Amino acid sequence: MFERPAPALAGPQSMGPPFQLWIDAVQMLSVAVLTACLGAVGSAPPTEAAPLDSTRTDKYWIVLADRSPRVSSSADTSWTRPVAPAYLGRLRARGVQPLVRSRWLHAVSARLSPDKRASVAALPFVEETRPVASLRPQGRSYKADPDHPPLEVGAAEGPLSRINALPPLARGLSGHGVHVGFLDANYAGLRHPVFSRLRMNNQLGGLRTFTTGQQGGNHGAGVVSVAAGYEPGSLVGPAYGATVWGATTEFTQFERNVEEDHFVAGLEWLTRRGVDVVNVSIGYTRFDDGQRSYSTDDLDGDTALTTRAVDRAAQQGVTVVVSAGNSGCAAPDDCWFYVNTPADADSAIAVGAIAPDSSVASFSARGPTPDGRRKPDVVVQGQEVPAAWENGGYARVGGTSFASPQVTGIVAQMLQVNPALGPMQVRRLLRRTASQAHAPDSTRGWGIVNAEAAVRHAEWKARRSPPHTLQGSAPHSPPNAHALVFPVSAPAQTATLQATLRTPLGKPVRHIERVGHPGPNRLVLDVDGLAPGRYRYVVTTDQGHEATGSVTISK
Repeated sequence: MFERPAPALAGPQSMGPPFQLWIDAVQMLSVAVLTACLGAVGSAPPTEAAPLDSTRTDKYWIVLADRSPRVSSSADTSWTRPVAPAYLGRLRARGVQPLVRSRWLHAVSARLSPDKRASVAALPFVEETRPVASLRPQGRSYKADPDHPPLEVGAAEGPLSRINALPPLARGLSGHGVHVGFLDANYAGLRHPVFSRLRMNNQLGGLRTFTTGQQGGNHGAGVVSVAAGYEPGSLVGPAYGATVWGATTEFTQFERNVEEDHFVAGLEWLTRRGVDVVNVSIGYTRFDDGQRSYSTDDLDGDTALTTRAVDRAAQQGVTVVVSAGNSGCAAPDDCWFYVNTPADADSAIAVGAIAPDSSVASFSARGPTPDGRRKPDVVVQGQEVPAAWENGGYARVGGTSFASPQVTGIVAQMLQVNPALGPMQVRRLLRRTASQAHAPDSTRGWGIVNAEAAVRHAEWKARRSPPHTLQGSAPHSPPNAHALVFPVSAPAQTATLQATLRTPLGKPVRHIERVGHPGPNRLVLDVDGLAPGRYRYVVTTDQGHEATGSVTISK
């Protein structure tokens, strides 16, 4: 089950809030995002304005009128519908290329010259145009990578900023090249708009159901969206560039031991598919009457079937991130001091939950384990977490189910910059860079995750052990940019890197030279204006090493 409550033998228990729908909170959030995105615009123009450059383009929000009046929908859900296609078509007909489409604001962002802005503002379905404001939290000092356009993470800004996860995204890290698996319940086919980019870029590795019978719900899809969703202006996950695999092993209509069998089969399937990291937002202690339940002594990291399977996966190099459970503390004298299975696994990264104010969520499972090990390992926000939900909408949800996928997304970024990291190394880096690494306890573990520090440390370790030759991965396009990113790992003594793009006949059409480093590098090559088609590329170092290949540029 989704983070099964504690056994009755421990006395009266409180599950804490299960995963929930927070529609009212989302509606209030839409107002907050509107304020953050559109900013405050002064009402009085300066007495003397400098002449406008008619060729200059700046980024603006184009706030559109209400959706088609022919569509009748209730006030509490209409704001979650996509931007009206008819309006998008008329904007494109005027040469406007939307960069971000926000269904919550019913607005699009685009680069406009002064003349085009005036033309757009005059359209009858355009309410106003306003400069795009930064969505960085106040007081945060990270600098965005100039080679990557700003990424507007929407409602995910709060949880991501709380774990310092915005800087890696600003540097273009998205888990690209990493395979992420999920063990959960129904994924609803991952048809929500937040997964459109995943499907368009062939990043959906596969979905497989190991249970029998029909079930509904949205838990699996919501969990995946937190880690790997991508709808700028609404929700962006840290691993939106990763390849996603999903195994349905949980059947929500009952709680029987057969689900553990499904779990093992699903985890083995994901491992055979070559996944690098697996997210587990389900757990077990008590089962239905007549089934075999676990006693407290069984939560020792070696007994439960699912726990042993997680350790086996880790032995094969798969990092497994597990939600700690929702059995926590309703009151100081009403605590269940054990994490669920398989969060008790010796190799698992068990993730607890904090509230938006960074206090420990009352439902978050505590430790230690019966054999004295400290759990959880780390904590992230697990209350009021924005996630994709039913009917193409979004909701704020709660539970350690929605804490663990945030960590899974960060692990994907760590493996993107350092694929050589093993499961224990990943966990060690997350622990060492967390907020209370100097004084871990059994409530927060090693503390609140610091994503930027963990990713930087992973990168630093990769630089200490560079390859003997230049190694390159397939180039890819960052979102909202006419560019190619060349991920390469350079040998020792590398000082500069060059990338050249040629036509099939060998004519050079683009070239870039950048400072290089031993270990991981990402070269960003502008391809704006190039005709769609197949091109050859070569990346070289100042030491004479090179990596070659071909790439297709589409419109």
